[in-house]
Amino acid sequence: MAEELAFARKASGMVRGLSMVDAVAVGLMNQGITPSIWTMVTWGLGTYLTGNLLWASVISLVLVGFGFPLVWGILSGSMPRSGGEYIYNSRIIHPIVGIAESFGNAFVMIFWVYVLAPWIADPGLVIIAEYQNWTWLYDSAAGTFFGGLSYEWGVFVVATVANVLAVLTMIFGVKIFASIQKGIMVFALGGAAVVTAAIMLSSKASFAANWDAIAVKYGSLKYAEVVPAVSKAIGEAVPTSSTFYGTLGVMVAGSWLFAYAYFCVFVAGEVKRPDKTLISANFIAILVPALFMIWTALSMYHTMPFEFISATAWIDNNGGIDGYNMPFLPSYMSLAYIAHSNWFVAVCAGGSYMLFCFWYVALSYLAFPRIIFAWGMDRMGPKWFTSINPRWASPVKNYILCFLLCQAAIALYSFWLGSYMQGLTVTGMEIVSVWGITTIAALIFPYVKRAKGIWESSPYKTWKFLGVPLVSWGAAVSLVYLGILTYFLLFTSEMKDSNGGSWILYGIVWIIGVLWYFFWKSRSKKVGIDVGMTYGELPPE
Repeated sequence: MAEELAFARKASGMVRGLSMVDAVAVGLMNQGITPSIWTMVTWGLGTYLTGNLLWASVISLVLVGFGFPLVWGILSGSMPRSGGEYIYNSRIIHPIVGIAESFGNAFVMIFWVYVLAPWIADPGLVIIAEYQNWTWLYDSAAGTFFGGLSYEWGVFVVATVANVLAVLTMIFGVKIFASIQKGIMVFALGGAAVVTAAIMLSSKASFAANWDAIAVKYGSLKYAEVVPAVSKAIGEAVPTSSTFYGTLGVMVAGSWLFAYAYFCVFVAGEVKRPDKTLISANFIAILVPALFMIWTALSMYHTMPFEFISATAWIDNNGGIDGYNMPFLPSYMSLAYIAHSNWFVAVCAGGSYMLFCFWYVALSYLAFPRIIFAWGMDRMGPKWFTSINPRWASPVKNYILCFLLCQAAIALYSFWLGSYMQGLTVTGMEIVSVWGITTIAALIFPYVKRAKGIWESSPYKTWKFLGVPLVSWGAAVSLVYLGILTYFLLFTSEMKDSNGGSWILYGIVWIIGVLWYFFWKSRSKKVGIDVGMTYGELPPE
């Protein structure tokens, strides 16, 4: 009777309908291979010119590939409920931390839609139009989409369509979602493979000749002029070799390819055999993007000199340079198009980028509704947060709320805020709050009195090395990785993406989360329910 009073429902209403392949796909697609490789090359190498893409990928794979599957896999396998890290942090550290941190992560889910839905329009559609000179799709001279829409309205319309399609992929239940996800994954991965293969299958000589042919057409910098032009712009010679410092710096932007596989824990309550599935799913979802990035790095260094890659990354990151007049910036996708300038490579590059961005948006709909569902189960929100549609076994009301918030965010991006607070700023929020706090929770999980009952029933309690639980080993390695990211994101002179306004905003979100906790605790107490009873055990399945 006490449990029935403590939790909002006797059963979650969720169904375990996702397989191992589905869980892998959630983590893998949340790594967004094409936009994330673009991020690592353009933002990472474009900021830290002495970075080595290959070694940054290898180091990230070693640290994340060992640490994150143990942290997120053991936590989610020990507490197999949908809702993500809120469940773990509230049970291990304190419910205030759980609510405040997950309040921030719920905000981040909306923020990702704010960033990534508009990216489907620009650079997604824009680069295809620029590669193929399809002015009917996007006319850079006039700044119009689809033959007449202003730039702002074009971005808004494309992002809105993506937002509508994303919520429709989720609202009808996990089985339909999983089927759509498999199809999206095949085409997105196929496009990413074409982009990297195009770079790999070009020689240094043919690539330089192709670059010069396009440069002559547009009166742009020739191949041999690119590095000197960037050297002049930055006031020193573009580095011709890598440094350990720069390589670690590149890892910040590279986190998009390695750390976001944790996302599969949001469906821990809907995966079959989570104790056996989620560790392996997390690792595979890290390994595949890592291999893609290693392949891409090897291909780029095979086809272009080190300093040329760094110089083009700088140009792309800075929005151009005097003398560069090609209609598209020299992203890694553009380098593939220059290597093989045909419609197939153009469509694969832009199409893969757009598909991954679209699925990022869809996966935000996976996370946000389940975060607030978990709050509702613990009576940390209105009871309708726990409403599950009996036909589709999905939190339809939560999806509708998420849609309205996301649509408002898209309007803000399209018409008012533009590119303010995007990119690595969002990653910084997750490094410090989501990954950092949850990793600390994993480190102390076997030792805290608050979570003793949960740890004693965990299938991993006997997993030890040198007498220390593997979850703590995984957390220690993860903290090394997160420490590197935090330093190179916040404390180096090269890092300019982070801004004070973003951190103030995130602090405000945390404060609202704390106030939210006390409001719902007080409200529940008035009707005779002590919500403290919920945090010593897991909510019902």
